Amino acid sequence: MYDVVLTRLAPDAHSAADSFARTERDGLTDSDLRILLGSFCAIAAVENAVAAPEIQVKTGRQTFMIRTGQKKLMLYDAVHRELPAFVVGVDEAMAELDGSAPAGRDASVHQHAADARTQAAARLPPVRPGAVASKPRLVAMGAAACALLGLLIFWRMEQRPAGLPAGFQAIQPAESAGLQAALVGVYLTGNQPGQHGIVFISTGDVKLFELMALAPPRIVYASGRLGRVGTKLVLATDQPGGAIEITNRNALIYGGAVYRRIP
Repeated sequence: MYDVVLTRLAPDAHSAADSFARTERDGLTDSDLRILLGSFCAIAAVENAVAAPEIQVKTGRQTFMIRTGQKKLMLYDAVHRELPAFVVGVDEAMAELDGSAPAGRDASVHQHAADARTQAAARLPPVRPGAVASKPRLVAMGAAACALLGLLIFWRMEQRPAGLPAGFQAIQPAESAGLQAALVGVYLTGNQPGQHGIVFISTGDVKLFELMALAPPRIVYASGRLGRVGTKLVLATDQPGGAIEITNRNALIYGGAVYRRIP
């Protein structure tokens, strides 16, 4: 049996939104949880990126925090969130949750991991007298956390940004509304941890995020406006990355990186 908490999710996990209340569902069976996780995987990409829903599952041995993306599940240790996630399908997730996967893993895999850790440790430079061995790792983790906290940005497109690129010409409201509707969706630079994404939302909002970020982001509000620079269609912003170039409805360029629409 599993005790489950759903955050920013409907009770059946078929949809996600900031307005959904936190829901607790205790005593779920394997079959119940499998259905719930299957629904979670199928959530629309825009809903998932905007609401950032989560499912917490307590198994009796361990508590997992689960997110979804690209129709996969990302299982985190709820206590040690700094550890990497298992990115798996529903069947593999259930095996992790019910304990059969850890128990059934081949002993050679564990030995290989131990050998790799031993080799990595042997390559580390010696610790200077008086230094704390774990300090470099703590400094690196702190720097990574600070970087992650600044990566999620929201802004409203209705307001005029503080600065506009040279040659910027605003487009007519009627055309702007049609373009915003056509651009609604999620765009990614890639599907690996650390890649970045842009979400165009039907209300006219835009959201920048880092795929599978492990730390809660610091939210920053900014503004943007649709227009053209020469023949290029752009969303002018007051952010350091500058304007988002809209090459077509399936591709954007921001900060020198190409973002492609996902299904």
